[in-house]
Parts: sequence; C-alpha cells; structure tokens
Amino acid sequence: MSLDEHRKAWSEIGSGPEGLPDGEELLERVKASSEAFDRRIRRRDLREIGAAVFVVLAFGYEAVTAASTLTRAGAAIVIAGALLVIWKLRRARPDPEPEAEGRPVADRLRRSLGDVERQLELHETVLWWYLAPLVAGSVLFVAGLGSALWATALTLTLIGVVSVWVLRINRRLVRNDLRPRRERLAALLRELEGA
Repeated sequence: MSLDEHRKAWSEIGSGPEGLPDGEELLERVKASSEAFDRRIRRRDLREIGAAVFVVLAFGYEAVTAASTLTRAGAAIVIAGALLVIWKLRRARPDPEPEAEGRPVADRLRRSLGDVERQLELHETVLWWYLAPLVAGSVLFVAGLGSALWATALTLTLIGVVSVWVLRINRRLVRNDLRPRRERLAALLRELEGA
C-alpha cells in the first residue's frame, strides 16, 4: 500500500476530503482516530471497573456471611478475579497524550500502535485473566449454595452461555477492529519511515 493509499484509508476513518495532501492534515487524522479509540477504551474501562466494584461489594458480603465454606471460597475467588480485571484494565490504558505540537506523524503513530498492541494483548488473553477466575469462583459459589439440582444446573448453564458470549465478543473485536487497526498503523508508519 502506498502512502497515498494510506492517507486515503485514514481519511475514510474520519470525515473530510478523500486525500490528505500534507503531513499536518495526516497528523490531524491520526490524532482524531487515536482520540476516538482512547475515548472508546475509557468508556469500556469505566463500565468494566464499575461492574467489578459492584461484584467486589456483592461477593464481599457473601464471602463474610455465607454459611458454606465452598460458597465463601467461591466468593473470594470472584473478588480476586474482579480486582484482577481492574488491575489489567488500568495497566492496558492508552499512554497519556504528550503535547502534539511540533511532533511528527511517526511519533503519533508509534504511540497509537503501542496503545493498540496493549489492547490486543488484553483481548486476546481475556479467557485467562477475565473469564477463568470469574467463572471458577462463580461455579464454586453456586455449588456451595446447596440449591436444588435444577437451579444449580440452570445457573451454571447461564454462566457458561455468558462466558462463551464474552469470549466471542472479544475474539470478534480482535479480528474485526484491533488487528486491522494495528495493520493500518504499522503499514502507515513503515511508509512514513521509508519515505
């Protein structure tokens, strides 16, 4: 892909003219795309961290008051999983944006590429850091409740369905958004550095 084709691809991300005639306009397009990506990540993090805090509070109560040791152990694992979610999301946040004036497009692209790489790693490993601890803790929690067999089976089925759904959403995000974004950024960076 040539530099002009990359400029055209970036122009399609935002609104405006089809071509980007100079580096300053290209920088603005890259900056706008990067800022939109960062906003999306911040909104997702806010939702996920809010849910994790709710989980910590709800399961914290159960970890202290539940009659069954198995239920308390499950609640403790869920709490640890929710805290891990908070830690992983905060660790993968986009880099703070340094002052853009006088910065070349390549610097902005490198920063954006690093942000995308961190999100890719996060979403590609969601099974291990997100689902595994939450599902394992939830299964123990439900098993310790001693509910009727049909209620336990229904709850475990629901946990399984939600887990598969979350895994599929993350895989689709990696395939349809993050990998193509990484490829566009890397290709444009190669073109700029080779020009």
